[in-house]
Amino acid sequence: MTVLLSWIGAEMPIREADIRALRRTLYKGTGNRALAFLSAHGLLAPESSITSTERWVITHVDQYPDHIATEIRVWVQAMRGLGRRRRKPRSWKLIQNHLYAVRPLLDTWSARHRSLRDVTEDHIRDGVREVTGSAAHHHLAGLRSIFGMLKSERILPHDPTRGIANSRALPLPTPLRDDQLRGLIERAEDPRAQLIVALVAVHALNVEEVRALRTDSLDNRAGTLTVVRPRGRTRILYLDELTRTLIVRWLRHRHALWPASPNPHLLISSHGAHAANTPPLAALTITNTFRRLGLQSRRVRSDRILHEATTTEDPVLLISLFGITVPTAMRYLQAAHPHRTTPTR
Repeated sequence: MTVLLSWIGAEMPIREADIRALRRTLYKGTGNRALAFLSAHGLLAPESSITSTERWVITHVDQYPDHIATEIRVWVQAMRGLGRRRRKPRSWKLIQNHLYAVRPLLDTWSARHRSLRDVTEDHIRDGVREVTGSAAHHHLAGLRSIFGMLKSERILPHDPTRGIANSRALPLPTPLRDDQLRGLIERAEDPRAQLIVALVAVHALNVEEVRALRTDSLDNRAGTLTVVRPRGRTRILYLDELTRTLIVRWLRHRHALWPASPNPHLLISSHGAHAANTPPLAALTITNTFRRLGLQSRRVRSDRILHEATTTEDPVLLISLFGITVPTAMRYLQAAHPHRTTPTR
């Protein structure tokens, strides 16, 4: 605060942008605590409430030539529920994912064409053919969203993706080696990392589910933790003794580091402990936690579900235990019991 006030002064509310500019030379947690303090005392002129994901989308759309950028903006507005027809607004994260997947193709087409009207089915096929695996699936999903929505909004006369089938074959899950899993939680570097590993390796949570956990969803008396899933669905975790111990250890560690943090999320960092928007833990932090152990979180989660599938042939049990869909449960059962699906001669 001494550096901040000597630089800017205290005669008027201080712009949030100025504090963030100064924060680049300071410890991030210090800047966030300054933002929280000034906001509480009416001395902060906040920025607009635009999220980083929304800012990413706007910035990347603006990079395209005028006409194509205008068409993509129509798609973005329609995805947000502001088009000709009433639609459920889709998240900025989904829009970002679609735009990120198709960005190489949009870059190529914007250099060759004046409008997306000029993109044909052959262009789509050629673009998708250049990538394989899940990348091809994400490419086609993004393109279908953009061209299908622009057709619905009467910006394009037809949808060139309509006749292209998605032929992606999902590989069956495979188990991890025993040496990869041995002592996994103990090898994690600190209480937060150990809890993250347990939530994925024991309870098979994915990254977004881990990030969404809140302190008020923990019921110590019942020994449960409520997981909030997309579209308002919930899943109740019945905590084993190990996970309960790790949660208690992390909460003590968290309180020792940031006793006055208003962030309601269970897992936080120094960046989010005092940030005004109380963000969840960054997905990259969770990814790096497993990367330091030589693993991927999705592989660890998959191994946990597959292990359970080897002990049962009941898809309902997998669905209720892990909150997965019927097709996903059947894929795990097929991988765990190949003799049940292999035809005999």
